[in-house]
Amino acid sequence: MTAIRMVRAEGDLPARGRHIGRELGDLIERSLGFYRGYMERRGVRPAELQDVLTPYLAAAEESLPREMAMLKSIAEGAMVPVWELFAVNAFEELEPLLEPPRSRKSFLERDAGPGPRPIASRRFDRCSTFSVHGADYTLLGHNEQWLAGDAGNVATVVEIPDDGSPSVASPGIVCCLPSVGLNENGAAVGIQSLVAFDDGVGVPRAMVSRHTLDAVDRADAMRRARFQGRAGGYGYVWAFATGDACQVETTATRVSLLEGAGPHTNHYLDPALATIGAEPSAGSVARYNRMLDLIENLGPSTPEDVMTILRDHDSEPQSICLHPDPGEGEEAAAVVFSMVCDVEHGRMWVAAGNPCQETYEEVDLLGVVQTRL
Repeated sequence: MTAIRMVRAEGDLPARGRHIGRELGDLIERSLGFYRGYMERRGVRPAELQDVLTPYLAAAEESLPREMAMLKSIAEGAMVPVWELFAVNAFEELEPLLEPPRSRKSFLERDAGPGPRPIASRRFDRCSTFSVHGADYTLLGHNEQWLAGDAGNVATVVEIPDDGSPSVASPGIVCCLPSVGLNENGAAVGIQSLVAFDDGVGVPRAMVSRHTLDAVDRADAMRRARFQGRAGGYGYVWAFATGDACQVETTATRVSLLEGAGPHTNHYLDPALATIGAEPSAGSVARYNRMLDLIENLGPSTPEDVMTILRDHDSEPQSICLHPDPGEGEEAAAVVFSMVCDVEHGRMWVAAGNPCQETYEEVDLLGVVQTRL
């Protein structure tokens, strides 16, 4: 069994960022090594990468200065280049521009200019989340589906700011800003990758997700998710300690609110947004339908019930608890961590890998949320 690294960061923003960087420096360096290899296999040179990232970086600096300041502080603490850390946070924007490994053509030779681009022929389905709500419980479960080469490079970060912004607890890939988790307002969120025809140059999705993690309630979550200048969209599954639950779907230019609890994977559920979104993949549909069936048949009402669903393998061609295909090596898709939030009682559990193999560990949320009885 693998214990997930835990980091508790307190104080002002620069101090928190530097502390996170120092504590996770070894994992950050190892993670960046994986992404360097990923880029090298596609013939991407560092100078080219910086050229393509510049407009995304400028958009983030203008629209989300706090999130950029945190990224820079983490880079300082870990003693790594800011642009490399930013590249991982913009990875979902870079992926459609990259040639497969068999091609040695520079990706700058492709049409990667500003503005909307066609949806890539290869889909990258990532993450499964669901929420459930009853008379005395509100629960959220999330499986982070990412690249197998980054497995093990995960940690849970607990931030306790002294500037009035909310405390948060968030498991995640160490090179990325926190994006899923639970905050002191009693709001929990899981996020799914989505692709639409209006994807373009703008603030990277991962940085928008960090902005939304501070939400107070659904109105604030909507406001944070819909701000102008996004590069693309996400599916947000929200659960609040008030018993409220909803889903927010965004594209680069549009947003939709879906009422109530339930599952989400990697295709748009709102009919209007689905018209400009990518065609649902078989894997996304399989995971979505399986979660629907399990929620209906099991009636999950405890954290243990949520964990049972997140461990499930009985859907084809892709399971909720996805394991890597050995033939795809480190570029295979796999669950790299799993999270369960008991929102009513302010508790969180995280498993560092496939939850069918790894034990869920409870996160110490002292200073993040007040226990709700």
